[in-house]
Amino acid sequence: MRKDSDNVRLLEPGKAPAKRKILVVEDNELNREILSSFLEEKFDVILAENGEEGLKILGEHYRELSVVLLDICMPVCDGFEFLRRRNKDKLLSTIPVIVMTGSNSKDAEIQCLDLGAVDFIPKPYNFKIVVGRINSVIKLRESVLTLTAVEHDELTGIYTRQAFFYHAKTLLKAKAEERFHLIVADIRDFKLINSSYGDKIGDEVLCYLAKTYTKMFRDGLVSRYGSDQFVCMTYGDWDLSLETMKKLTEEIAENAPIPNLMIKYGVYEDVDTSLPISVICDRGFMAIRSIRDNYEHSIAYYTEEMNQKQMQDRALENRFESAISNKEFVAYFQPKYDVKIEKIVGAESLVRWINSDGSMVMPGDFIPLYERDGLIVRLDEYIFRHVCEFQRELMEKGQELLPISVNLSRASIHYIGVVDRYVEIVKETGIPFSCVPIELTETATLNNVKIRDFTERLVNAGFALHMDDFGSGYSSLITLSELPFNTLKIDKSLIDCIGQQKGRMVVQQVIILAHGLGMNVIAEGVETAEQVELLREMECDDIQGFYYSRPLPREEFIKKLG
Repeated sequence: MRKDSDNVRLLEPGKAPAKRKILVVEDNELNREILSSFLEEKFDVILAENGEEGLKILGEHYRELSVVLLDICMPVCDGFEFLRRRNKDKLLSTIPVIVMTGSNSKDAEIQCLDLGAVDFIPKPYNFKIVVGRINSVIKLRESVLTLTAVEHDELTGIYTRQAFFYHAKTLLKAKAEERFHLIVADIRDFKLINSSYGDKIGDEVLCYLAKTYTKMFRDGLVSRYGSDQFVCMTYGDWDLSLETMKKLTEEIAENAPIPNLMIKYGVYEDVDTSLPISVICDRGFMAIRSIRDNYEHSIAYYTEEMNQKQMQDRALENRFESAISNKEFVAYFQPKYDVKIEKIVGAESLVRWINSDGSMVMPGDFIPLYERDGLIVRLDEYIFRHVCEFQRELMEKGQELLPISVNLSRASIHYIGVVDRYVEIVKETGIPFSCVPIELTETATLNNVKIRDFTERLVNAGFALHMDDFGSGYSSLITLSELPFNTLKIDKSLIDCIGQQKGRMVVQQVIILAHGLGMNVIAEGVETAEQVELLREMECDDIQGFYYSRPLPREEFIKKLG
């Protein structure tokens, strides 16, 4: 398949300009020699003595040819026949033809134009005019090819992102009275498609979607927005209801080159045409992000609430540095109780954000955000240091040190040097490693061979490891057996079910399994006396939850310790 890059190869940056190659099709030997001798100084000239030979050469060299000079009157395949046969081949028809003629017949000129000729050179030749016409045609063609290469995606043939921005802006102005809508598409796990089926099939999927969306939105614009993303803008009274969109997307998936093709769609109806095109597109992808981790939904609609949430997120990101400097992030401590003697045996540290006016930024507003943008790594370390310094203060006061666990996010686990920094902080504060256990979530450790080395380094340094939120995700018994956890924390979602027979059996078996592996068991989210009694009967070791205590600021926690 011919690619646009073949046509613009002469224009590649960093290379000296090459001579453009031209084909002269002329039956008169003297005319051929005169043209060749004059043109070869500026061009790479190929000669053909009749139309038949010219078509053969054109078929062999069309990739390199910039223009064809064609005589009309020839005994073997005249110029008219040459043009007719050239037009039957889409590739050959891309090479511009300048007709050379000594005839003054307007009918002949009109016929040549109808057959696709781009210019005329009269005989006898004025060589300045000949060179001028050739250069003009070449320049025009190469400008068009360059624009095409920039405007159209090389694989799918639809608009590139930059071209989409330009043409969408023009369309909005031209159809100012219309209602515009934006639909964006994001292929799920496209890298997995390429690795499973091969790049060729991956390309077929992209081309299939480009063709489908172009057919679907004939009155609009379709763009390949990213490597595996598409943007479609259309106008008019479209039915973009969830029911209709589901039918369309199901049909697209059914006819795809591969089975089970999953695509997330974001719909922005009645777009605000006063916004920049880039912002309009962002709103479509904002809708997709709202269902990014939701496998039950593949279509989402942009709402103003999403925009407000994004603005809030940007504000929280911008406040991070000042919040760190002003020590607005603090640790709260939720006690852990021995279920048998109902005495505090430890605690979990939980980050809280206290504004200067005393109000609190809810953890659900900033923790998931910082996990996405990577700021959580610095916040994790900040809280870890905070807890270590708190333990040092207690130690210096002669108070018994109970283990206060610290959460480590998935991002921190994969951050280079985190173990060394945490070890250094513990040594700086002079506290025992055992008094700051590290909590890792079940999902963060699932099916990741790199985690094994990471956890072993933590344990070898002296840290105790707790598996947090067990049962909240896709629990892996292999993880329990292979990684060096000494404590398992059963997630609240399982504890909530222990009032039911099946739920009680699941929790009981988890406790038996953990004890069999030599692990301590902590039940999280315990809220009722009934749950406490059941867990005591199941021989659960410790309990953490609102039944005994909510997370406490440091002074209240110290009082609680007595």
